[in-house]
Amino acid sequence: MTKKIIKQTSEHWWNYQEVIDTQPTEYIEENVYVDEIFLKNKALIRIDMNIIQFPIFSKNTRRKVNQVVKYFFNKNKDTYITVSPKAGDYIPGEGEEKTFIALMQIMKEKGMPKEFTVSAVELNEKLKLKSNRYNAALKESLLRLSETNYNFKNTMYSSEQNGIIKEEISTPILTLRIITLSLKENQSYRDSISDKRIKEIYQINISDLFYKNIIQKGYMVYNGDTLLEIETSTARTIYMLIEKLRFDNLYLKLDTIFLIKRIPLKYNKSRLGKTVNTLENAFNELVNNNLISSFKFIKESTWEKSEIEIYFPEKANEEKQGRFYGDRNDLRKMLSDLTVSNTEHDLVEDIEIIEPIKNIKITKDVINKIINLMPSKAQELKTMPKAIKEAIEKYGYEKVEKTAIYMKKNKVEKVRAYFLKALENDWVEDDEIIPPKLDRIAIKEAQLDFDMNTPQYNESLYIEFEKLSIEVQNGIETYAYRDYIKKCGMETKIQQLAFMGSRKKYICEYLERYPEILGKKKEIKEKESESPIEPGEKLLTNTAEIRQIILDIVDMSKLLKTYAAGEETKLIKIIIAEVSIYIKNRNLTKNKLDEILDKHTGI
Repeated sequence: MTKKIIKQTSEHWWNYQEVIDTQPTEYIEENVYVDEIFLKNKALIRIDMNIIQFPIFSKNTRRKVNQVVKYFFNKNKDTYITVSPKAGDYIPGEGEEKTFIALMQIMKEKGMPKEFTVSAVELNEKLKLKSNRYNAALKESLLRLSETNYNFKNTMYSSEQNGIIKEEISTPILTLRIITLSLKENQSYRDSISDKRIKEIYQINISDLFYKNIIQKGYMVYNGDTLLEIETSTARTIYMLIEKLRFDNLYLKLDTIFLIKRIPLKYNKSRLGKTVNTLENAFNELVNNNLISSFKFIKESTWEKSEIEIYFPEKANEEKQGRFYGDRNDLRKMLSDLTVSNTEHDLVEDIEIIEPIKNIKITKDVINKIINLMPSKAQELKTMPKAIKEAIEKYGYEKVEKTAIYMKKNKVEKVRAYFLKALENDWVEDDEIIPPKLDRIAIKEAQLDFDMNTPQYNESLYIEFEKLSIEVQNGIETYAYRDYIKKCGMETKIQQLAFMGSRKKYICEYLERYPEILGKKKEIKEKESESPIEPGEKLLTNTAEIRQIILDIVDMSKLLKTYAAGEETKLIKIIIAEVSIYIKNRNLTKNKLDEILDKHTGI
């Protein structure tokens, strides 16, 4: 007979339930909102966005065998992550987190392949474990990483889809093959290992979804040595998270409960002060490591309603930007020289892999041809021939030729510097020569072309649009643009130009679909008749309470999506503009507010 005990730790829905079964398996549910020669800084590594945002590695020092943990991220419990260990084992913890960071360092040094081999000796060079049993400990960590399964529902971020995958995804972080070097069939591996004391090596294959995020735009760049120097897992998680949340701000303010739930730490209302002490120790470690300059808890009543203010040093943005560009440049150098599969070539963001030059010998005549295509000032620079030769070797003749034509058309003054920057940053599109900044004349021509050749739209909507505050106008325009890009399926300078040329049209079309933004009475009445206030339904009238709900949900949505600079503020203003219509008509219910928030945030 199975005995099951349910522990409800709080009356609030956001607090976890612990389910303890006397059977061997225990379930816990928690609601929680290349070659080194090519590398300038080999410590820089890419960390998958899901690993930064979610509790992939447990902070619980008392994990149990066969304990399955399920983390919920919304009230309806349809947005979650389930972490399931191999039978007879634990879920991954701090040891596995450090091992994974070391693997990311080694993967980069080997040229960012999806599959690579590594020995325990290589891993320990990164981790610096002092135990004589480090071979066994690292093997155990690798097995745990490969045998633990992660089930994502409405949570897995995908760089390919540029958003959250709605389907249920079941995947490990990596797969593992243990290669015994003494076996005859592994002789080729044996021959490649100079240290004959090594008895086995590990073939690592990063799982598809995680690897695609690491190669494409679903990652953040950290210094791997810095991460490994952070002693506690809690401090390491806080550092990675706040580096993402702060974007380029040097000040960040978070709810204490949000951070506790997000790490996650054990939440017990009666012992919350002890959990706050754990947070305080972690923040002190970050201060001592010069990763933040200071922090301060703001407690006006209870710890549940408290906040944390975090301050970053002035150099933080420069270092963050340096990590990003340093990593990108390293990867470009590696992929220009190393053999990488065609599949991996297609995945790499902002990097054009050039085929070996065919039937083109870089002669003086070829270089002179490029120089003659450039602004006349190029002929006066003695350094240009060498720069052109190196550029053809690296980027290919066709791209260099297009860049030269592009420069002359735009009457570039600083020829050599502009030439190198244009090549490095792909300012010239493959088939079109477009200046890196939008041309005002071209925008005007596109606007005239639109006026002459497209059906007329309801310009009265635009007149009302212009009466709104600048902040609300900017928010609406941002969402209209995102809606337009979604229909196009891509975002290039061509799409930017087209949108600017027909800006008024797309804004009006967006307002036609969402008339409640402008407070259209007809639509409101239709909505009222479709969704009358049911008996017993809670009517919201306290504007301070409503505002706080909106802020909390938008803040929570950052777990599922990444906002560009200023986008979060614009989203809040859009929601408030829509909600204010119902407040004005005194028919804003809790269900209606949930519906509006779900539409704009997905929560």
